[in-house]
Amino acid sequence: MATLKATVKSKRKDGMYVVYIRFAHNRKVSYLRTSWMVNDKGLSRNKKDILDPYVIQQTSKLIDQYYNTLNRIDTQDWTVKEIVDYIQKGKDGISFSMYARKHIEKMKARGQERTSRDYKWALYSLEKFAGGNEVMFSQLTYSFLSRWIYSLSQTARSKNKYPINIRQIHKAAMLEYNDEERGIQLITNPWPKISIPKEDTPNKRAISPNMLRRFFAVVPDFSRFTHPLQELGQDIALISFCMCGINSIDLFYAKKSQYHNGIFHYNRRKTSKSRSDNAYFEIMVPQFIKPTFEKYLSKNVESPWLFDFQDRLSTSDSFNANVNAGISQICKKVSPDFHASLYSFRHSWATVAQNGCGASLGDIDFALNHSTFKMARVYTKIDYSPAWELNEKVIDYIFFSNEDINNREDSGKSFERMSKYNLIRGEAFISGECVSIIEDSGFTNVEQVITKLLSSLYDDVPRPTKVQIKITNLDKKQIQLYQRVLE
Repeated sequence: MATLKATVKSKRKDGMYVVYIRFAHNRKVSYLRTSWMVNDKGLSRNKKDILDPYVIQQTSKLIDQYYNTLNRIDTQDWTVKEIVDYIQKGKDGISFSMYARKHIEKMKARGQERTSRDYKWALYSLEKFAGGNEVMFSQLTYSFLSRWIYSLSQTARSKNKYPINIRQIHKAAMLEYNDEERGIQLITNPWPKISIPKEDTPNKRAISPNMLRRFFAVVPDFSRFTHPLQELGQDIALISFCMCGINSIDLFYAKKSQYHNGIFHYNRRKTSKSRSDNAYFEIMVPQFIKPTFEKYLSKNVESPWLFDFQDRLSTSDSFNANVNAGISQICKKVSPDFHASLYSFRHSWATVAQNGCGASLGDIDFALNHSTFKMARVYTKIDYSPAWELNEKVIDYIFFSNEDINNREDSGKSFERMSKYNLIRGEAFISGECVSIIEDSGFTNVEQVITKLLSSLYDDVPRPTKVQIKITNLDKKQIQLYQRVLE
């Protein structure tokens, strides 16, 4: 147990001594300053003991309070600094707001600038609900947090995102301040009892193929400016759509070293910090958009940036805002009721890839550089060409055909033909009993599935016999029934 005593150090220039509480523990000493002061008359001759009766009374009360606090926990293995920090901060004295701001600054320093903004807005929401610009850890109780989360219930995403962000900051603080092995618990954890609501399912942002064709067919208004908004918006939308829905931030921060031999190499900034493969991907720039792609290449030989976007715009946010403003102007030319953002073209690419080109969800995830199969990406030398081939199919579907997904036959109807990229499940039944199952891709029609399914039946199956066959296109959620005679 630490030993506490009121004492003074050196005399100030005005002849006064500041009173400190001296902490001695495990042969180490530390001091905690108080608000009281004494002069020479209030000290003993050796200047070590305090004689002022009022200061003695007040410091004795304070020392008793400190002893009461320390007696509640086991401080045997603590350092004297940890004891003083515990007394100084106390369970009510640690500022969550201050810690959160430092946490957010660290995120920005790690390159997580966009994510840090979400955390900043979450903190702002919490402080606004608390009615001040500083929230203490002691305020983050089950009751307080539940009421704050309830106040967000009418929002679509914030009711889920903000509490998760605050919880992450809280967990980081617990790791820093608490030490369970040594019984140090400066911060309590109310989160296990708190239910965080799910965010609302967003409306699908995909644009129909016909509207995509109409959008890209618009000729931007003439302007004396270089790359005006309409031209910029339409061009970046084209580049994004024809490069597997790449995000604007990955184009804005692209460096010259990332583009060579017609292939664009990049780490998706949104997830690069959270993935073991750093969200690395390679996409071949299609010949179809090379003139548009190369139009924006930086001509400044000293600039490290691949494109000239940073010559005119200071941040990725301003770049994205300008692109979306241009897209909005083009949309108005297509139809007064037509609205889209750059991210809509990423959704559209995925929708056309599946519904128009028959790609599997796994193929789409891969091409969009999602974090599917994280460990496989680490251990495997990745071949990116399947994504390039799928990208060419999407381009061909939109720009070299007039087919519209919305006008195709109902998905519940027959699918005699299928894409080799679709995952197909075949099941054979005899007298209601399932006798064989296959699940694979690479089929282009149902007869191939039936042939493989029947060939897998055991030789001891009596012949001739009728076999009922159920074929399911797992990617498109389609089911078709057949019957064959096994001879």
